[in-house]
Amino acid sequence: MFVAQPMDSHDGRSPALPRRDRARTSSGETSPLTPHEERIAAAVAAATMPAGRFLEAGGEATVAKLRRWLVGTSAIQVKGIRALLWAAEALSVTRTGRPLSTLPRARAEKLLAAWQTSRSPLRRAFLRALVTPLKAAHFDDPKMFAHVGCARETPKLTVDEPARWMRQVTLGRDATGDLELECEVVVVGTGAGGAACAYELASRGRAVLLLEEGEYHRRSAFTSRASETFKKLYRDQAMTFAIGNVGTPVWAGRAVGGSTVINSGTCYRAPERVFRAWREELGLTQFTGASLAPYYERVEAMLRVESAKRDLTGGVGRVIARGAESLGLSHHPLVRNAPDCDGQGVCCFGCPTGAKRSTDVSYVPEALLRGAQLVTGARVSTIDVVAGRARGVRGSLGNGAHGFRVKADVVVVAGGALMTPLLLARNGVVRHSMLGRNLSIHPATKVMSVFDEDIDMSRGIPQGYAIDSYAEEGIMFEGASTPLDVTAIAVPWVGTKFVEVMEAYRNVATFGLMVKDTSRGSVRAGPNGSPLIFYDMNMEDTRRMQRGVAILCEVFLAAGAKRVLPFIAGLDEVRSLADVAKLRAKTFAPSDVEVSAFHPLGTCRVGADPRTSVLGPDHEVHSVERLFVTDGSAVPSSLGVNPQMTIMAMALRAAEIIDARLS
Repeated sequence: MFVAQPMDSHDGRSPALPRRDRARTSSGETSPLTPHEERIAAAVAAATMPAGRFLEAGGEATVAKLRRWLVGTSAIQVKGIRALLWAAEALSVTRTGRPLSTLPRARAEKLLAAWQTSRSPLRRAFLRALVTPLKAAHFDDPKMFAHVGCARETPKLTVDEPARWMRQVTLGRDATGDLELECEVVVVGTGAGGAACAYELASRGRAVLLLEEGEYHRRSAFTSRASETFKKLYRDQAMTFAIGNVGTPVWAGRAVGGSTVINSGTCYRAPERVFRAWREELGLTQFTGASLAPYYERVEAMLRVESAKRDLTGGVGRVIARGAESLGLSHHPLVRNAPDCDGQGVCCFGCPTGAKRSTDVSYVPEALLRGAQLVTGARVSTIDVVAGRARGVRGSLGNGAHGFRVKADVVVVAGGALMTPLLLARNGVVRHSMLGRNLSIHPATKVMSVFDEDIDMSRGIPQGYAIDSYAEEGIMFEGASTPLDVTAIAVPWVGTKFVEVMEAYRNVATFGLMVKDTSRGSVRAGPNGSPLIFYDMNMEDTRRMQRGVAILCEVFLAAGAKRVLPFIAGLDEVRSLADVAKLRAKTFAPSDVEVSAFHPLGTCRVGADPRTSVLGPDHEVHSVERLFVTDGSAVPSSLGVNPQMTIMAMALRAAEIIDARLS
């Protein structure tokens, strides 16, 4: 892969990347981009989003929106966008003899369309990265939602209800000095595993301190807008990608509640076949469906798990049920942790009503009511280990002006499968060949379709329906509805073809699938402490993905879709069963399919053999006493189903073991 140098739009030379002479708008506002970069961005926006029948064209107005969209974005991400713009300028010269910013719109559209249909996965990935921020900014606009006849805003709470347990919370960003704290158990992380473990220990009378790197965003902070939520609630502002033969975004939360705040609320118990594999392959005889059943039951009671109401599964649930029924497939509303859901369709941006029982409204408040303490904005940098035993943690608060030190009898790390191995590895606390390895992610993709009937994905539960006929094969089909601005990012096309789909938004249905992966990746420390993820999808998982896409195309056709869009390289539209047969016969490469991931697991897996696992069956690190891990990194393999309930059940079990050790 080459790195293009920025081009001068007047003489075609290739100078070094220009210094950051920021543009100023007519209102005097400073832009994060230079004037030349803004011209490139405007040209890309105009080519990507030409005027439709009623949607406005991209161009200078899009750049103005991008300018606002970039407020609060990290410097490294702005640098990445600048580099992409200059690379596009340079690549245009190699193809057309002219910089992209000087091309007529039609010629620029043709150039971008050639990149989109290129046989090179790198060229296609480059285009996606280039146009994604422009699409996001362009469609994050009330006028765009109004144009397609969909509501953009959801009812918003302006003042949070008083809560007695908030007196147990210390905001790290407001600290006026260093903190010295002491407890029995310090728990690092408030997601599925950390919150459940803290609750159980607090319920047993233990002195528990929760530390969370993110902030405690209560209901009034949930705006339902993707652009704002990515900055508030997602790790690295939703720009975490796995590097490999498929460029895969890996979504993870960074807030009190962790990824439970931004997930879709789906609740599954892991199937017995998974536990059987753990026993046979890893010697984990302690784990069976029966032995974990009491813990699952307690989790289900806390989360108030029940089946989604069919009338809230929306237009997507309606057509999927129709297609699946026609093909004789098993289908049903998903089991979720949102009993009071009213179908506002924004589960992944923080539930504005509190109906979704993510840990910020379930396990964390209940732990605080039982005496636990919480410090937010607390970034742990060091685990103190003395004579082979964990004694506490240290780190920084808020913007780093102040620090904290915690003395504890037990340290529980629950930062998630991406961050936990980085913390354990820091300063050589844990040295193990498997640390940060064995990463599974449940690779996922989607198929879109266009119907003659009204669907309106902006209303209804985004992930409320399922087809489970192929679960034994490692293929799960689950809803994947997205609002207009996120749908724009999900459609990999550019130009007139792209705009036609967006103007048909009210008639578009999206459904997703994920595979129980046999591929494995790894995670290590990247720039500024962010995770650097490596993951190649093997051919077994690729074939499973291909089979799932073909089945989903058949479901949509059986439901009466007039266009089915799997977005497969070389076959991105299906109109008949003959086309599905072509899809099945196609020689698939991993990079031919658009992949995302939502369930990173396994990077500090439990196991009976200290040579092949980081943790023992009790979740304690093999090499360090009183250091435990209770998050997704402990789950030893891909589950094939959404993992939050299994992480919580395993964390409750681990908490019982920790309590016994302290007695």
